Amino acid sequence: MSKKPLAEVLKAIGRQGGFYFSYNSNLIKKDSLVSVSAHGQSVKQVLDGVLGEQFRYVETDKYVILQPPEKEKWYTISGFITDGNTGDALADVSVFERQQLASAITDKDGHFSLHLRDREKYNSAEIVVSKGFYVDTSVSLIKGYDQELSLTILPETYALPDMVVTQYSGVGRSWFGRKLISSKLKTQSLNLGKFFVDKPYQFSVIPGVGTHGKMSGQVANKFSFNLLGGYTAGVEGVEVAGMFNIDKRDVKYVQAAGVFNVVAGNVEGVQSSGFSNFVVGSVQGVQAAGFMNKADKVEGVQASGFMNVAADTLQGVQAAGFMNGAKTANVQASGFMNIAGRVRGAQVAGFINIAENVEGAQIAGFINIAGRVKGVQMAGFINVADSSDYPIGIINIVRSGEKALGVSVDDYGTSFVTLRSGGRVLYGIFGLGGNVSGSSVLAGMEAGIGAHLPVYRKFRINNEIAAVSLTDARGLFYNEYSVRVMPSIRVGAFELFAGAGYNVSFFNYKPDAPLVETRILYSGMAVAQQMEMRIGYKGGIQVHF
Repeated sequence: MSKKPLAEVLKAIGRQGGFYFSYNSNLIKKDSLVSVSAHGQSVKQVLDGVLGEQFRYVETDKYVILQPPEKEKWYTISGFITDGNTGDALADVSVFERQQLASAITDKDGHFSLHLRDREKYNSAEIVVSKGFYVDTSVSLIKGYDQELSLTILPETYALPDMVVTQYSGVGRSWFGRKLISSKLKTQSLNLGKFFVDKPYQFSVIPGVGTHGKMSGQVANKFSFNLLGGYTAGVEGVEVAGMFNIDKRDVKYVQAAGVFNVVAGNVEGVQSSGFSNFVVGSVQGVQAAGFMNKADKVEGVQASGFMNVAADTLQGVQAAGFMNGAKTANVQASGFMNIAGRVRGAQVAGFINIAENVEGAQIAGFINIAGRVKGVQMAGFINVADSSDYPIGIINIVRSGEKALGVSVDDYGTSFVTLRSGGRVLYGIFGLGGNVSGSSVLAGMEAGIGAHLPVYRKFRINNEIAAVSLTDARGLFYNEYSVRVMPSIRVGAFELFAGAGYNVSFFNYKPDAPLVETRILYSGMAVAQQMEMRIGYKGGIQVHF
């Protein structure tokens, strides 16, 4: 039948079966439209398909009476747990039922109380008593009746193996664990350290309040939904929380929380939170947080608004708004600072990079610090390294490189005391000086980068790109940008250099006639300033130290 009133469908079933239905009209919505297609099925199968499984069916003569389900029956198992040798009452003993995962912990008098459902699928109640340093004790009881027990448990004669501390033991001692996991749940985890089960799903409000109750820390789930927060043995599927997730073991595939995630095992897949992710073990995949990520080893991507920490190895990308830290890393990028023991790839920061060894590129807005660099070391101001052939920065402090301090003068009489520092190939230029022209005294600074081109033994050509800025601090200025080629001869610690360059200058004041006649290529106005292009000259002497 297709889209027929429920009352009509029930009559048709009754006619074919040779019986009548009897029911309270308040229970059945007779006018609701239903569709059914059944062949060779029992009446119960057809009714379950039409009505669902929320009704009970009672047969009386030629009537099938539709009744609401009985209210679920509960029964209580309570009692006392004592020490089998001393007879003393034992507190903090875990008592749980294996099939329903109901649990209780004894109080200071050794008393417990378990509330169990009376379900048809359970033939008995399987009670387990467990406490650290004691032998686990099991007992099978007839279900459905309130019962009171007196049980004794014996101390374990070789208890140490049961108490071996692993990485999974640490979640309860973490800051989040101490604040959010109750002492009873921690005791439960200690007592039931070897007992773990898998379940298809979990729903909880806070740790200990949910479908698995106080046993949640011993249950691994395929799907876990935590309204505020959850505490589980682990997840192999999806775990979502409004505020936080805490997992004692491994998490696979997807874990998301509004505030933070804490995992004592390993994470494989995607872990995201609004504030922080904390993983004791390793991460394979993506770890993203609004504030901070922390893990032992990371293979994949670790991204946060503030800080990333890989305690051991990062193979992938580590990106943060403030700081990244790792012993070894492939790609580190942050708005402020990167710290790593060894980098194979790129280390990029808005302010500072620190590494022992870099094979690739180390780029920072202000300073790079490294032991040995195989590749490019680029900073907006300072590079520091034991060995670096290609530092790109204004000041480069390379232990195995070159450092020279010298004086120079150009064709307009502008003089500088300049530090040239770098590696065997690239070096930085930083100088202070000025120009005295007529009644005007202009102070200035020179900055740029250069490259050595060896020709023959003590003779080489220094190629430089530099910027010069002069001002009298009262409104006069002269800014010049140069590309110059300067052959040099080195004798001992001294180096003589001189050469020509292509210069572009912007100014509102130009120094007096040059010391050496220059060739003006262009003179005019640009960007509301006077502009000049010319071939200029520069020479000087510097001493290496």
